[in-house]
Amino acid sequence: MQPTLHASGHARKLEAHSEIWGAMCWLIEDQLVPSAGVSVARMTINAEAISPTHRHPNCNETIVLLSGNVTCIVDDQEYLIKAGDVVFVPRGSAHAIRNETNRAAVAMLSYSAGARVYEAIKNSE
Repeated sequence: MQPTLHASGHARKLEAHSEIWGAMCWLIEDQLVPSAGVSVARMTINAEAISPTHRHPNCNETIVLLSGNVTCIVDDQEYLIKAGDVVFVPRGSAHAIRNETNRAAVAMLSYSAGARVYEAIKNSE
């Protein structure tokens, strides 16, 4: 496999998809770099929003908070994190990110698979 440069502003990216809770911009994954075997995304969590609870049965996820303060919920445990903190989400764990502040937060996400499986979990609230 040849090295691939993905410099800011020059990277071939998948379309960012926006939701009411925020947006994901995929930087590396098998669709962008065939056989990459890993995924990396930039996630924006809107102010006073929460991402849907979900799991990835085929990969681990690592969350690095770049800016803001959020609560990561992993298997019903809550972790208050600030910029620079890292949360490891084991394969198959239910998780979500909640932003209770009045400013958007930004995280870099990495996954141990180039093609993630996403399973939504219906909230019991």
